[in-house]
Amino acid sequence: MVHTVSVIIPVYNAGAALHRTMRSVLEQTYPQLEIILVDDGSKDDSYSIAKEYEKRNVIVLQQQNAGAAAARNTGIQRSTGSYIQFLDAGDMLSVSKIEEQVKALSSSTSTLAVCNYVQFTNEEEINDPIYTDQSSFIYSTDNTQEFLIKLWGGEGSLNFIQTNSWLVPRALIEKAGMWRNYRCPDDDGEFFARVILASDGIVYTPGVTNYYHITPGGVNQLSKSKNRKYLQNTLLTIDLKHQYLLNKGNHPLINKAMAAQYLRFAVDLFPAQKKLSAIAYKRYKSLKEQASLPVLGGSFIEIVKKVFGWRAARYVRYYLRER
Repeated sequence: MVHTVSVIIPVYNAGAALHRTMRSVLEQTYPQLEIILVDDGSKDDSYSIAKEYEKRNVIVLQQQNAGAAAARNTGIQRSTGSYIQFLDAGDMLSVSKIEEQVKALSSSTSTLAVCNYVQFTNEEEINDPIYTDQSSFIYSTDNTQEFLIKLWGGEGSLNFIQTNSWLVPRALIEKAGMWRNYRCPDDDGEFFARVILASDGIVYTPGVTNYYHITPGGVNQLSKSKNRKYLQNTLLTIDLKHQYLLNKGNHPLINKAMAAQYLRFAVDLFPAQKKLSAIAYKRYKSLKEQASLPVLGGSFIEIVKKVFGWRAARYVRYYLRER
């Protein structure tokens, strides 16, 4: 049986970058794709570019701006596939990514597939990608709680898996629930935490890649954001992820992982959002676990951190680079 895979692409002011994303989808070796573009109230020409692909049997939807999570939910509701591939506009997939992950799942509706990702700033880099060792946090397992604990810093290194790396059975989304309808940079972390913990396990697919576009010279978006609700939602997400792990059962490293999450958030928000930073730091301290401080900058900033503490280092970095 050939299962339909629905590729859901939220689009917001993606412009010409949408072409490379669509090219990577249309060149996929898997034969049974349902491609859905959801324009989230773009202010540029994204919608008109998306409409060009209707002649290639691409479904194009448009909604008032509500955020990527809401756009993905719109796509899910319109989709019919047995499996869901989320893909952000501007990003790309290696040509056999979907096919290999469908094969790896072997018609399972209770496990999900994951692959490695590579960051790029321009398309030329894809021809000579820089691979990093992700084996410590991207692997096959049936222990989903431990998988998330390792990913979130329970063994020291705090990592993430970008949305496009996954292939998800529709049945798992129906079991775990839709995307939380809020604006948050870690909306995918909250969503996939529920999906992963609702699953029977994860299948790693080597040899295929998710190419994840990043803005060159970008700075931490949390430290730059002035939207308090957006930041409150990020703290809420950490709280939710903590609760999801606890609901799954006891594990000695749960507090260690969540301490890493709360500390990183507290550091990132200081000094621009001192009150939220203080709340997160209080939650970090309440877990009674020691987490490693992130690298805050170059050698000068790191010396300031070592001698005067992380708050002093964040003050210096903030007033030099982030205001």
